[in-house]
Amino acid sequence: MKRLSSQFCAGLLALILLFPGCLGNSSNDSEMLTFPQFTSIADDNVTYSLSNFSGAPFIVLFSAEWCDTPCHMTMHAINSALDEPAMFAMSTDPQDNPQGITLQDWHEKASAHDDEEGDVGQTLGFPFMKGVEAAIQLEIDARPTIFFVDNEGYIISIHEGGITDGDDIRGYWTAAGGTI
Repeated sequence: MKRLSSQFCAGLLALILLFPGCLGNSSNDSEMLTFPQFTSIADDNVTYSLSNFSGAPFIVLFSAEWCDTPCHMTMHAINSALDEPAMFAMSTDPQDNPQGITLQDWHEKASAHDDEEGDVGQTLGFPFMKGVEAAIQLEIDARPTIFFVDNEGYIISIHEGGITDGDDIRGYWTAAGGTI
């Protein structure tokens, strides 16, 4: 029994030496991903870049001009839960005006999404722009995908798919350093 225990310990030690960093925190685990640099003309004809949003936490919602209900519901939920946070929407669709929808049309349709059946009728005041290169760099494959970014540009949280729970949204936002 003692010999089996010694062999087990020797084997475990050999594994630890062969695969350093696999059993604990390595320095790579602490590296945080930053939001990529971008420049894009939004639906308000203003050219935005990452520097427009640096110095304070912000939210990026990746969507597409043709993404309706889950994307629009998420936009309104974030806007309501956080009272118009620093945010922008980026389209992942590489086509100009996919399905005949311009950036302005997309913004208007998203804003109008909650204008029925007693909803609040809020207007989404954040810019809508193309973000294809950033989406490729960040490997976006779900719409919507929401990034909560801190004041230094580090991505703190990523949520794939629709989100409407105000507590969840506020939790992501405060984790990124945002205030309620």
